[in-house]
Amino acid sequence: MTKYNAIIIPAVIFYGFLFISPAFSNADTDSPTTADTGYSKSELGQPAAQGITVSPQGLTKEVTIQPEPVLKRIDINRIGSAPNYETFEGLRLAKYFTIAQRVEIFQEAKPIDAYIMDAKKIRWQNQNMPWNNPADFRSQIQPIFTRAYGTEVTMSDPKDKEGQIRYTHDYREIYHNQFPVYYSAYDHQVNTNYKHEEWDQNDILFMHAKRIPGIDWTETINFGYRYSTMNAKNDGSTFSYYEIRQTYFTYFSLAPSERCEWFGQIEYFKSHRPKSDFTYNPDHYFYAAELRMKSRDLKTSVIPRISYSLDCYLPFKNKFSKYEMQIRIGHDFTNKLNATDTVKANFAFRDDIDNKAPFYDGIMRPVYDMAGWVGNEMRVQYNFYDKLWFQGGLDISAGTNMSEYDNAAFLTGLEYYAPGLIRLDVGYQGNDYYNLAKDGIGKWLSSVYFRCFLFM
Repeated sequence: MTKYNAIIIPAVIFYGFLFISPAFSNADTDSPTTADTGYSKSELGQPAAQGITVSPQGLTKEVTIQPEPVLKRIDINRIGSAPNYETFEGLRLAKYFTIAQRVEIFQEAKPIDAYIMDAKKIRWQNQNMPWNNPADFRSQIQPIFTRAYGTEVTMSDPKDKEGQIRYTHDYREIYHNQFPVYYSAYDHQVNTNYKHEEWDQNDILFMHAKRIPGIDWTETINFGYRYSTMNAKNDGSTFSYYEIRQTYFTYFSLAPSERCEWFGQIEYFKSHRPKSDFTYNPDHYFYAAELRMKSRDLKTSVIPRISYSLDCYLPFKNKFSKYEMQIRIGHDFTNKLNATDTVKANFAFRDDIDNKAPFYDGIMRPVYDMAGWVGNEMRVQYNFYDKLWFQGGLDISAGTNMSEYDNAAFLTGLEYYAPGLIRLDVGYQGNDYYNLAKDGIGKWLSSVYFRCFLFM
């Protein structure tokens, strides 16, 4: 059995089991429990949450929170037929203002294409130090560690939420994001100084959602602007950077019914490094589209998605582009048992026209290379007590043009979810880079995650 069969066969079995289900049959089915919101009881997994309001006199009162008509986004952590968590208005501190908070501390492995691209770059930057042995490949495999804190303040009319304005402040610290550690081009020593990045981001989002008169379709459109300062601190002699980034983004969707929704996303940012010794103003473009479809009973969803990104490293001629494709199938077997399967294919292309490595003698040595991988992500979720859910999963990823970083990942965790009040996720993931085991070196990568969302 090839590595691709190991990915494809489980997906085919999973899909076949879903389509045997009466979810896609033409037989009449019961209407969803909450038809006005587009969410079935099995999707929510919980009854409507209770919110808290604070009066000017300081009195608190519990009120039923209604879902806002804002754009929904896919969240890989959401398991089952609904590809996203419901969005709630947050804690209303004053008549027109609400607040929400999140804290995230997590580790994650880089995708295979990043490892392949890094390994290839080391090779052509250091031609007399071949990067071809398992120990070198293993040195690249380190988890990115992130600590993130976010606060959202939303301005809206509690009686008319067709239009809203949301301000978000996001601060995060990122470690090990600058892997791999390259050999020095001069003395061929391994550089062991790692960068510690600090990102401070402020964005404002204008949101609009309503049902279109006459055809009764739901449209949502959001425009946003983000101002970011990004600083990489040194632990030693590693080069650092200070970057200012301005991002413009929009999300939009059109839903003829609760069973079908088309979603689009466009982002652009311009970066500037004012403290750099040379001019560096890269551009980034990102486009994504997906079609969210549901069965008649709303218990099964099928979501194909495709995205494309392009980075232009101005004033240099170098470019980096990436295509990402996936299809996600989610199913609610019962009110307590949900599952999701996602098949992915990613392909990245690097076109370094201005490359002068490995000798840096002024002579151009253009490099064009690529990295690709395919994978399958399977998730299952079971509500075993009150609002407490158990989550488990298996991910299989294989490179299409390099096999050293093929891996299988095992995920387990717990989620406490009280819609509109709190969502708490804790878990562990282990990545087994099984091809490295053949050479008797360490092949296992452990990572943990903690996420807490209040009034979101």
